[in-house]
Amino acid sequence: MSSAVPLTDRKWTASLTDPDLPVLTDLLTDQVPGPLAAAVAAADGVVTAVAVSQVTWWPGRSATVSWDTVVEGGPLAGRATYVGTTQDPPEGAVVVGDGEERVTIWRVPHDPFLPALPTALQPEVAADVISSLGGTIANPSTRLRAYRPTRRAVIEVTGEGHRVYLKLVKPRRLHSLHQRHLDLTGVLPVPEPLGINEELGLLAMRSMTGATLRAVLEDGTGPLPHPEVVTGLPGTLPALSGAATVHSAVEAVPRMVELLTRLLPMEADRIHRIAEGIGPDDVADRVPAHGDYHEAQLLIEDGRVSGILDVDTLGVARPGDDPGTMLGHLAVWHTMSSQPDRVAAYASALQEIWESRLDPVDLRLRAAARIVGLAAGPFRVQQQGWPIETSRRLALAEHWVESARAL
Repeated sequence: MSSAVPLTDRKWTASLTDPDLPVLTDLLTDQVPGPLAAAVAAADGVVTAVAVSQVTWWPGRSATVSWDTVVEGGPLAGRATYVGTTQDPPEGAVVVGDGEERVTIWRVPHDPFLPALPTALQPEVAADVISSLGGTIANPSTRLRAYRPTRRAVIEVTGEGHRVYLKLVKPRRLHSLHQRHLDLTGVLPVPEPLGINEELGLLAMRSMTGATLRAVLEDGTGPLPHPEVVTGLPGTLPALSGAATVHSAVEAVPRMVELLTRLLPMEADRIHRIAEGIGPDDVADRVPAHGDYHEAQLLIEDGRVSGILDVDTLGVARPGDDPGTMLGHLAVWHTMSSQPDRVAAYASALQEIWESRLDPVDLRLRAAARIVGLAAGPFRVQQQGWPIETSRRLALAEHWVESARAL
């Protein structure tokens, strides 16, 4: 490896540049980012410790960076997560700089793109929302269960044996998300919607029983659903009116190539070779599809599928998209699992069934494309050793392309 390559993950991250987003260098620095320091200083505070914790970067278009931060002095003193984004700011957001150097900064949970998030996290507010929708939860407590800056958040509300989830999304998505759950209730085991609160921009959903398929695989002893159930489930999805076409992992490959070659320029030849092997998506057939069908989206209880999560992605896609997504995810999870033999055996059983029903070459290429999409994951969450892990995932994607071509 060239001596010009940074020797640590943190320095490697800090070395990344984007001529069309010059502020990226300041956002990813291993020192205190200037925009973050300026926002904190405006509240009479000083950043005394900081580390990049999450990055969503689309070269030439946008970058959103999260930092684990320690602040001393002023009302912001303490440990917190801060976020900076180059996306166009909503009205009232705190903006540092201007032009190409403009960055919107906030402390989680005060996301200006999801302005109701801090309010909805207040236990008494969450309880009132649930009550207004016909539910009851006593002695409530709240927890930010999932959060994608600028996009969505899920709040878990618990109290005396009850659990409800509040999903916050951008206003334009709220009604369609609610309608999607209403359309699927009674048809598929999806989270039952209690209703929506338009003022806060959230959908309230009852909790579901079971553990994710991933957790059951990791358990090592829990009963797994028969592979025929998991392979057959996409075929039971209903055709919904107005369902959007889901972009395939194959269609996303060019965008991922652009990012991955920026992250690992020494792997550029391999990345382009993988992309050429996958090729364009020229499959014309369309079927109802989940859109993000993988082992963390299925809830399992006593060996049966008790729930399907994140159905807001449901639409129409190519027949091999959901199967390819599942196989790609399991292939990556196999490299991380504490039960690799169990994961490999289950994935092989699924693959054998799907390949008896679908074009096996197309299926394997779609799995490879999904792995390419997951290759930037270690960078996104700033996993220790992310350059090495990303390279391993590229090697895995290449293996799937080669296996497809061998057929």
